[in-house]
Amino acid sequence: MTILRGATTPFPGEATIPALFAEQVRTRPDALALIDGDQALTYRELDERTNRLANLLRERGAGPEVRVGVLLDRGHEMIAAMLAVLKAGGAYVPINKAYPVERRRTMAVEAEVSLLVTQELIDLAAAGPSTPVAVDAAAGSRSLAYVLFTSGSTGRPKGVMVEHRSVLRLVRETDYVDLGPDERIAQVADPSFDAFTFEVWGALLNGGTLCIIPTAAVLGPGQLKQALAQHRVTTMVLATALFAEVMADRPDTFTGLRNLLVGGDVLNVAHARRLVEDPEHRPARLLNVYGPTETTTFATYAVVEAVDADARSITIGSPIANTSCYVLDADRKPVAAGESGELFIGGPGVARGYMGQPEQTRDRFTADPFDEAGDARMYRTGDLVRGGPDGMLQYLGRIDDQVKIRGYRVEPGEVEAALSSHSQVQQVAVVAERSGGDRRLVAHVVPASPELAPAELRQFLAARLPEWMVPALFVLSEQLPLTTNGKIDKARLPEVPDQFAADTAAQPRTELEKELAAITAEMLGLGSVGITDDFFALGGHSLLAMRLLSRVNDQFDTSVGLGAYLDEPTVERLAAEVSDGR
Repeated sequence: MTILRGATTPFPGEATIPALFAEQVRTRPDALALIDGDQALTYRELDERTNRLANLLRERGAGPEVRVGVLLDRGHEMIAAMLAVLKAGGAYVPINKAYPVERRRTMAVEAEVSLLVTQELIDLAAAGPSTPVAVDAAAGSRSLAYVLFTSGSTGRPKGVMVEHRSVLRLVRETDYVDLGPDERIAQVADPSFDAFTFEVWGALLNGGTLCIIPTAAVLGPGQLKQALAQHRVTTMVLATALFAEVMADRPDTFTGLRNLLVGGDVLNVAHARRLVEDPEHRPARLLNVYGPTETTTFATYAVVEAVDADARSITIGSPIANTSCYVLDADRKPVAAGESGELFIGGPGVARGYMGQPEQTRDRFTADPFDEAGDARMYRTGDLVRGGPDGMLQYLGRIDDQVKIRGYRVEPGEVEAALSSHSQVQQVAVVAERSGGDRRLVAHVVPASPELAPAELRQFLAARLPEWMVPALFVLSEQLPLTTNGKIDKARLPEVPDQFAADTAAQPRTELEKELAAITAEMLGLGSVGITDDFFALGGHSLLAMRLLSRVNDQFDTSVGLGAYLDEPTVERLAAEVSDGR
C-alpha cells in the first residue's frame, strides 16, 4: 500500500512562534536577525521594535483568533509587523499593496480583518514609549497564526487558516534541511506566496539571519547572483518558474549555496540536470519541494543529486518529518505501489481549513483514518501521483481544472466568474495552454456587444484580480462550442489567433527597432509586435520581461535595467535605452 510517513522528530508542537523567537532573543540578543538594504536589526532590536507595535495592537483589540491585515511593502517593516501581530496574539493576513483595490477589499472581508497595519501605524508605534516586554497574548500552539489566500473554483478566493504548530512543524526539528544560527536565508517570495513562511520563520526561529533581497535584484538580469553573494546567502527557496528563468540566463547564480529549494510547479528536467552536473556552480544541495498552502508550504522533498539521461520527470520525493502521504483510489483506499491515485496529506502541517467556507473545508479537509490519533485530519490535494517501491512520489498532474501560473495556483473558474461580471460578457471560458516553456491563461469570450475589445476586458480584470490571474490573451468569438449537456466544451475551443499582428501596429523605423521587435514577438509567441505596443498588454509578465532584457543585454552588449523597461514596456523605449547604453 502507498502509505508514506516522514520521520517523527520532537518538534516543539506545543509552543508558539513568539515563544520560540523569544528563545533566540535570550540566547542570541546581539546576533543579526535581518538585513534589508541599509537596515540591519539584531534580535534584541527587532524584539523591542515589535514589542511596541504588539502592545499598540493589543490596545486596539488584537488577541487570539483576531485577524490583522498587514498592508505594507515587502521588507523589514512587514516582517516586524507580522511578528508584532503574533506577539499580540492575533493572526496576520498579508495584503499585497500591488493588488487591485477590489481584490484587497475582498481579502479583508473574507478574512474578517478587524485591524489593519499600515505605514502610519508603524510610525505611530515607533514614536511611542519604549516597551521592552510585550503583553501576554494568551495564544497557544493551536491558535491561528496567519491566513493566506489561494484561488477559488467558486469565484471566491480561499483564505487558508494556518496555526502556530503547523509553522513549527515546517521549520523546527525537521529533516529536509538543517537550520541553525549560521544560516543566512534569502527572502525573495511575495508574502502572499507560502514560501515566505519558510523564509521568515526558518531564519528567525533558528537564530539565523533573514536577508531581504529587493524585487529589482530578484528579477533584474544577472542581479540575483550578485545579491546572493553580497549577503552571503546559504539557503533560499525559488519558485520553479523563476528558477527556470535564472537557469536559462545565469546558471552560475547559485554558486556557494548550501540549500537551494525549488518548488511551486513541475521542475524542468533539463534545468535540474544542467545544475547538478556543474560541479563549479551547483549548490551543495538541490531540493525539489512540493506542498500546497493547505499543508503549510512543504509536504515532500527530494534531494536531486543526479538526473538520468532518459529521465522524463523529477520525483517530488517522500514526506518531510512529521508528515504523512497517502495515495488513494476513488474509494479512498490505498493503492498498491506503482499505481496512481490522488494524494492526501496528513500530520500537524495540515491547516485548519478555509476562512468562512465550511463546504469547501469539509470537501478538502477530512478525518485521517490512517492515523492513530482520534482527531487527526488529512488534506485532499487534487493532485494525481504514483508511489514507487522506493517510497518516492512522482507527480502526474491535476485531477481538476486547477493550474499553476508562475508558481501561483489559479482556478480558471475564479477568472471566469470575474469576467462574467462584466456587463458586456455573454459567455466565457478560461483555459491554460503552453506557450514555449510557459503556461498562460487564455480567455474565450462571447461579447454581448461587437464594440467590446480585449483591451477593455484586460483593464476590467486588472482592476479586480492579481496580475498573474489576468489572462495573457482574450479571444472574442460569436459562440463557444457546447457539449450535449449544454456545457462549454473546452476541448473544442477555437485555436488562438495571432490577434496582435495587425496592420495598424506601428512598424519599426530603424534596423535596431526591427531586431528588438522580432525578439519581443518571439518571446511573446506572436507573429509580430508594433513598436508602441505595451509588452504586458500583449500577454507579457515580469519573468518574461526579465528573460527579454537578459537576451537583449547579451545580444547588444548593453545593460538595460528592468525598472527602466517597466516604466514604458515598448520596443520604442527599449530601442532608446539600448542606443543610450552603447
